[in-house]
Amino acid sequence: MSLKLVSFLTDSKEDDIRTGALVGDMIVDLSALAVEEEGRLPAHCDPNVVRLLGCDRALDWAAEVVDNTDGIAADAKYAREEVKLLSPVPNPGKILCLATNYQSHLDESAMRRMSGSKPELESPRVFMKPSGNTICGDGDPIWITRQSKFCDYEGELAVIIGRRCRYVKAEDAMDYVGGVSCCNDVSERKLRVWERSEDKDWDKFFDWLNGKWFDNAFPMGPCVVPTKFVSDPHGLNLQTRVNGVIKQETSTGLMIFDIGQVIEFISEMMTLEPGDIIATGTPAGVGSTDGTNLKPGDVVEVEISEIGTLTNPVQTEPES
Repeated sequence: MSLKLVSFLTDSKEDDIRTGALVGDMIVDLSALAVEEEGRLPAHCDPNVVRLLGCDRALDWAAEVVDNTDGIAADAKYAREEVKLLSPVPNPGKILCLATNYQSHLDESAMRRMSGSKPELESPRVFMKPSGNTICGDGDPIWITRQSKFCDYEGELAVIIGRRCRYVKAEDAMDYVGGVSCCNDVSERKLRVWERSEDKDWDKFFDWLNGKWFDNAFPMGPCVVPTKFVSDPHGLNLQTRVNGVIKQETSTGLMIFDIGQVIEFISEMMTLEPGDIIATGTPAGVGSTDGTNLKPGDVVEVEISEIGTLTNPVQTEPES
């Protein structure tokens, strides 16, 4: 049994974010069906993806719905192409990202810098993306902007927090994870908004960091799979393709710091809230390794087993 939760819009209600289940090429409208389920669902578990991820009883109800799609009224089902998929978590409070959390990517990054030593990490490297402008969904464009010089992809496993937590030990951390999804940490590798007479080390760092902050620089989707329906979040196959060509492929079991360790580290600094997203790092094969600079007309796919495929076209940003 699997359950793939989505957030979507319909043409008839363009400002009404609906919650659904992705079943093949069909979207089941859980928001509509929940109205008929008075007494079966807890009052606080109205079908919002984040609330569902934190409520086992509501997830069990949604799974039952998915197992009996033939009995669902026609007006509570849509073909996938009839709706607009959003990021499964449309308005996350925080997007936290891991830099170089696979040894293969750490090694290729050192090779680009022509460093002779084999790099090792003793603690996670965590940075944040602004959630309001970077988050987007399956089918949304990756923008090539007037500041784009080398737009790059980074396919990753996204972890969605299901329960509020602080000071969590690694061995207990998975109890606070609501689900997993595909994401793409889109990066501008050669950002230079203003020219400088001299590049200092911190200038280079902030150019790298600011290059993560472009609009639509964090596609996520097409769905979230609750962790109770995933065989092993550390045993999934991750593959990134550009125009059908495989660029990245790994097992999520090859992370340097696993999900539990990452949550332990982050929760020492801050409270993690339901709906917060952690992008767990990318493997070797980013575009800057072989010169694959994303350009208008390209299509980037991030596929993770048991979740699905996140697909985003690359387009020129429209003039405002």
